[in-house]
Amino acid sequence: MALAIIGVLGATALFLNRQSARPSAAKIAPEYGLVWFGADGRSQKAVPGQPNSYFQATRPTIIYVHGWLPDQVATPPTFLVTFADSEQDSKDPVDLAAAWVEAGWNVGIFYWHPFADEDLVWVAEDKIWTADQEAAMRYRDADGNFHTAGMPTVSAAELFYQAYLAAMADYSGPEIRLAGHSLGNQMAVRLAVQLAQGIAAGDVPPNLLPTRLALLDPFWSPFPKTYLDGQETGTVIRQEIIDELLPRGVLVEWYRSSLLTDETVQQEGAAELQAQVVYAEMAPDFCSLLDPVCRHDAAWQLYFLSYGLPPPHECVPDEASGGCVDTGQPGPAASTPNERLAEMMHQPDYWLHSLGPDGADGRSTPQTDDDWFHRLPLTQN
Repeated sequence: MALAIIGVLGATALFLNRQSARPSAAKIAPEYGLVWFGADGRSQKAVPGQPNSYFQATRPTIIYVHGWLPDQVATPPTFLVTFADSEQDSKDPVDLAAAWVEAGWNVGIFYWHPFADEDLVWVAEDKIWTADQEAAMRYRDADGNFHTAGMPTVSAAELFYQAYLAAMADYSGPEIRLAGHSLGNQMAVRLAVQLAQGIAAGDVPPNLLPTRLALLDPFWSPFPKTYLDGQETGTVIRQEIIDELLPRGVLVEWYRSSLLTDETVQQEGAAELQAQVVYAEMAPDFCSLLDPVCRHDAAWQLYFLSYGLPPPHECVPDEASGGCVDTGQPGPAASTPNERLAEMMHQPDYWLHSLGPDGADGRSTPQTDDDWFHRLPLTQN
């Protein structure tokens, strides 16, 4: 899921990719959609009109959407993850969905991997918004070949919206969360905004609006888009969150975990959004500083892992002692209660993953219950 280095050869590379794509095969079709998960990696695709072993309409629900997946179409996303734990050196896969499933949640992934498997990140990004760019909605097969036969005529975000409405048609559960990693943050936001607009128009039941939205090391390319009237995707995403979602009470948390999203947090307007959501700077030091992909993926992996653990601790710096004083409040994580998250959104602060009182440091392990977050004024960010 690494982000490409954006360079002047981008347009040439796209041209070469298109020229090298093999002729479309009539029997090839992209595999994508919403998949519900049980424990131990078991899963079943959501099919309208068919019962699903891992979905019940009365349960709280979380749906994860992945980002850019270059050369990964043959290995779709999973909740089974092996951490490189610098202290415990554990190599056993961890089921990040297990605690959610045990607690009675529906846990889903929206797969759009055949469309997200592009050599250039902004080509995959275009597909979130429109089916009318040069690459259209071409898709990749497991052998790495591009195809256009049978490709969708609507954007990936519209495919997500359609799949969501079909799967949640009879939903009556107490809570819905969306979590988008990297480029997938745009998919999650676009879904939430489409739902908000559908509710306003009377076309969507109000209970289908997500309660909570997690942006997990989000990426927005720094290019103006013709399909957005010359605006950048980040400009539109940030404004949609501020105009469409926050006024409707959607709780928004933004976790940054890697240098790969430096450009995102430095964009004009990023600070305005940080001031209105829960913004946290993570330090996943069980990943090497020389492994930005590990640190990038840590945002979504730690978010899901944290649900089965007590929330991390919050402290505030103490100038007199040079240390950090425990506030007795939880820091940001998936296990942080909604009520607490709402309080945090109304504070002019951000949260920095760091040392706790007496030098306590949990950053070298994936477990989040021993972590500490400094609450700091946004002016220091």
